[in-house]
Amino acid sequence: MLARKMKDTDSQEEIQEAFKVFDKDGNGYISAAELRHVMTSLGTLGEKLSEEEVDEMIREADVDGDGQINYEEFVKMMVRIDGVKEETIN
Repeated sequence: MLARKMKDTDSQEEIQEAFKVFDKDGNGYISAAELRHVMTSLGTLGEKLSEEEVDEMIREADVDGDGQINYEEFVKMMVRIDGVKEETIN
């Protein structure tokens, strides 16, 4: 039980840290430009994403359609990408 709880905490901290990396200006939202910058410069698994792939990620992640990804939307995106259990993050 303790090991599982520690793993859950690690997952939450990792996602919070990842959100901070994407949220360059620290306003609590990831803009399309911020996501595009990180995803095209760093790449994923050693492979850079195209502009079209980044646009698709933004469309999928931006649930409320405001053009930005908030923390809750980011968590949902990470759950889909990484298989992290959402209930361990909230």
